[in-house]
Amino acid sequence: MIKPNKLEKKVVDLLLPRMKDEYNAFYFYRAASNWCQGVGLFTASKFFAEESKDELKHAKKIEDYLTDWNVIPELPTVARPQLEFSSIVEIIEEAYKIEYDLYEAYEDTSKKVFDMDICTFDFLQPLRAIQTKSVAEYS
Repeated sequence: MIKPNKLEKKVVDLLLPRMKDEYNAFYFYRAASNWCQGVGLFTASKFFAEESKDELKHAKKIEDYLTDWNVIPELPTVARPQLEFSSIVEIIEEAYKIEYDLYEAYEDTSKKVFDMDICTFDFLQPLRAIQTKSVAEYS
């Protein structure tokens, strides 16, 4: 019986933190959307609700990639997000920090994986492009 190949553990170990980052971003944007809704910033609430959906899609992409390569990913434990904000400006500043940190993390992960697994490097390319766009949007 043929045993399907698995993604190497060292590659998996690089992807799992990115999946956790995406879940953390998902929860942040959900909390931001809820806060905005509660203070009457309905358009901002809708915007951040969409952002949260996007972050969940990114986490799912990583999960799917891992399972497609015969790895059952350990789902991360994420910290409880901040629930109260002082203003929409605080949310935007925190969003910028989250997006820039993700940008740097994807860049770093991509550099490390380049010599290990070119398919994974290619998989990360659209996620790097998303982060570049997100950083520009929030800056």
